[in-house]
Amino acid sequence: MNKNFIFLAFFFVFFIFLINFSSALENLTAEEKASSCLLESQNILNEMQNQDFSNQRISDTLKQMQSLYDAQISYKEKGKSYDFSLVLPYCEEVKKIKSDAFIAKDALDALNKFYQDSITKDIDTSSIDSIILEINQEIKSERYEKVPDLVDKAYTEIIKVKSSQTTLNLFYSTTGRGLKKFFLDNWLFLTITFIILLVFYIIYRKAISKWIVNKKIEKLNLRKKTLKNMVMDTQREYFNKGDISESTFRIRTKKLAELIRDIDRQIPLLQEDLMKLEKK
Repeated sequence: MNKNFIFLAFFFVFFIFLINFSSALENLTAEEKASSCLLESQNILNEMQNQDFSNQRISDTLKQMQSLYDAQISYKEKGKSYDFSLVLPYCEEVKKIKSDAFIAKDALDALNKFYQDSITKDIDTSSIDSIILEINQEIKSERYEKVPDLVDKAYTEIIKVKSSQTTLNLFYSTTGRGLKKFFLDNWLFLTITFIILLVFYIIYRKAISKWIVNKKIEKLNLRKKTLKNMVMDTQREYFNKGDISESTFRIRTKKLAELIRDIDRQIPLLQEDLMKLEKK
């Protein structure tokens, strides 16, 4: 019994020691990983700076990472509970930012090349340029994850604008050739028709001018009659039915009265023009 008890006690102590040793070994490995990824993240920051990328986002992440790492070192030295694995997700975030940044830059370079090869000076590129400007702003703001969708949008817009311009050029070309052939085939008829119309206008230009002025006066009188009817309808709505408020009544009648006065100013001028035509 005593031997069995001693053996069990020794096994229990050894088991506890093994667990503590394994935990310490695991923490040591996590510490090494945290230290290594901290150094790698700093190298990534230096690389991004050398490539002229904005680096505020990575810089902020690196500061958080360093602060968390220093806190774990402090806990370890004071014999408190520590966990270096908390640093590792920040390292993955830095790697992700770097990857997205280079993907965005390569995508923009390829887009610019396609833009230069596809667009000619006669094409309106304002819609495309606005998308490319937005892409540059997203890269500058380090929102690299938004760039791929905008690049796809820009490609679609380039193809759309290019197709529209091609269709328009084809229309102009076809229409131009058709008009040229039409004039060549009918030049004599068109010339005679033009001369007849010109003679007709010279003979009847006074009558035509009077007809145009009379039509303008007639149109203004009709409009004035319509406005007066609208004033009467507004008065009925306010005084008889009470469908509109006093402020609405005042505003509406004032506006209608201004329109009527404007017509009253135009009609005498047209009548004066008519009298001048009569004297000629």
